[in-house]
Amino acid sequence: MFTIPAAVPFLPTLVAALLEGRLVPGFSGARDPLALAAATLYLPTRRACRIARDAFFDALGRDGAVLPRIVALGDIDEDELAFASASGASADGALPDALDLPPALSSLSRRLLLAQLVLAWAKSLRPRHAEEPPVVVDTPAAALAMADQLARLMDDMTTRGVSWDRLDTLVPAEHDAYWSLTLKFLRIARDYWPTVLAERRTIEPAARRDRLIEAEAARVAAHTEGPVIVAGSTGSMPA
Repeated sequence: MFTIPAAVPFLPTLVAALLEGRLVPGFSGARDPLALAAATLYLPTRRACRIARDAFFDALGRDGAVLPRIVALGDIDEDELAFASASGASADGALPDALDLPPALSSLSRRLLLAQLVLAWAKSLRPRHAEEPPVVVDTPAAALAMADQLARLMDDMTTRGVSWDRLDTLVPAEHDAYWSLTLKFLRIARDYWPTVLAERRTIEPAARRDRLIEAEAARVAAHTEGPVIVAGSTGSMPA
């Protein structure tokens, strides 16, 4: 684990440390330019990858060079996983499992389907007497807004590996009606959404991404001989 001071340019400093052998002991791209091809560099965004390539050219002082494999975090090449699977799976079978994944539900379909479930939930909870809290979801726009909030929560729970069964312990009986209403709303994701996905033979985008990242980690461990460097990540996503 290394840190780069905020006062210095991040990517040029990283590239210089890699070329000079200060980042990976015994590995110097300056002494052996061809050795860079054995390294893999993961960066937060595609823009950072483009800037890193320019930083390598600037540091090497020439327009052409054999560069490391530079990849954006989470930007998984499924074709590369297929080739790795053909040449030998990991011990836990992660590569073949990843290749058998169904497609992710598109963002537009996901939003509209969740909005339909929100509207159905709201209609089922009309107040029966004045003391019950009102459900303010009476327009498509309101349903879409709540669907967006629910989708963000679903993504966060998937990424952090939190089971929806935790909902059963979320709201004690002594809490007020608004808490109970919230719990019923969240059950859309647990009780109804899996059926929607199964009917369309799709999975959640976040769940598919996590499975692909696991497969990429298995591929790197099994098929990569050179140094693997992850730079610029805050670690905010457990996946």
